[in-house]
Amino acid sequence: MFGYSISRLALAWASVLLGGLLAAGSLLYEGRPGRLPADAVALVGSQSIGRAQWLRAVQAVEGDLGRPLEAGERRAVLDKLIDEELLFQHALDSGLARDEPGLRKTLIAALIDASTAGGQVDEAGARALFAADPGRFAAQPRLRVAAVQAPGDADHAALLAVLRGTQTPPTGWKTVALPKQALSLPQLAHYLGGGASEALRQAAVDELIGPLQTGTRTQFLLILDRQADVPAYEDVAAAVRAEWARREAERALAALLQRLRRNASLRISDAL
Repeated sequence: MFGYSISRLALAWASVLLGGLLAAGSLLYEGRPGRLPADAVALVGSQSIGRAQWLRAVQAVEGDLGRPLEAGERRAVLDKLIDEELLFQHALDSGLARDEPGLRKTLIAALIDASTAGGQVDEAGARALFAADPGRFAAQPRLRVAAVQAPGDADHAALLAVLRGTQTPPTGWKTVALPKQALSLPQLAHYLGGGASEALRQAAVDELIGPLQTGTRTQFLLILDRQADVPAYEDVAAAVRAEWARREAERALAALLQRLRRNASLRISDAL
């Protein structure tokens, strides 16, 4: 019976000792990250640093130095990545990304780029886009323009007649000497000024433009002819593909926002 009591007492003390060791072990390892994922070299909280990410950073440093890194230097690169991850997590926890407007916009822009980039250009889609409006991808149009300097309150019918060449300019009016051939907008800006060139960009043929103030002169313009070469697809393929990719990115962003709104808990005040 005595022996039995000793055994029970020893078992009790062993249980206490084991519990203490387990508690100490728990305190010792509390807050440490768990087991590393197979493709990771470090775990910072719940975020892993992948081996490929670390090796890319090592290669970048080796490229800058022009030599292979030693073991200690490779570890220093990993420590740098860990420090960056710690700072990044701290920035997120501190609310900086939400409260600082410039950083908030940068993060949103980066998210949009990441969400809408990387897709392969659909060549058939790009060609269909070009076929629908080839002129969109043409070089700047060349315009044949007539211009006259006249009072700002000049009669529009008289202005059109002078600009079309069916009437001589009245006294005090002065036609602007321009080449007979069609000119590009930059060339027209040289003769007529930048403001006139910008107005011509949007105007239609036979549309009276003005009065435009250029220095001390008041002038009126008329587009007599607009010439635009229709390019071959192969000559503008890069621009067409870029436009196709831009439109696809806009569609992808719209789909992303629709999905986020559908899954989000939103409440909007009625008092707007």
